[in-house]
Amino acid sequence: MSDSVYYIHFKSKTMNPCFLTDNAYREATSTWLCRGCVRPKHDTQRIDAHIQDREPEGPLNLVSGCGLPLAQKSFLFAFGQERIERDLYLGQVFGPDGSRLDDWVTFRGKQRLIVRGTKNVSHRVCADCGRDVYFAMGTRYLYPAPPSDVELFESDLFGLIVLESVVSELEIPRHARVVRERLRVLKEPKDGLPPLSF
Repeated sequence: MSDSVYYIHFKSKTMNPCFLTDNAYREATSTWLCRGCVRPKHDTQRIDAHIQDREPEGPLNLVSGCGLPLAQKSFLFAFGQERIERDLYLGQVFGPDGSRLDDWVTFRGKQRLIVRGTKNVSHRVCADCGRDVYFAMGTRYLYPAPPSDVELFESDLFGLIVLESVVSELEIPRHARVVRERLRVLKEPKDGLPPLSF
């Protein structure tokens, strides 16, 4: 794949993440949450979240302390219901009183990508689940090339990665609370690491 292939990374600008209720967090640590890297376990698909917040700040947010992204349905479904159903697992979101927040969903990518960088790179392998835990700053990019038969990916930064041509075709509206980051696919990584899995 050439260096001219680009993806768009959508991620939240929020400084106000959500948190699971105490009961939900206890249940997560005994079921789907890896204690070593504090992210959902590899084989976890749909996750329902019971959060302490009455209404997340949107249209993208995250559940802090467990690596779970949240999205407003109106934003997420702008990418097309067929793509959503094919490429993502969706869960329900419940508020502190147990009522469902109908405008919100959790999402997990059936395929997940690590957004790589060029500076201050750190990497370790989670001793509990074997996931690559990665951090980097500087210019962000993707390596290796994502699977060509997938259009929506979950990023390790709690966002959504979409092929640029799909974003252009759909004319996804811009939101003040969402960062759009253009990611190039590189033939060789700039951080000296092999392919990584999230």
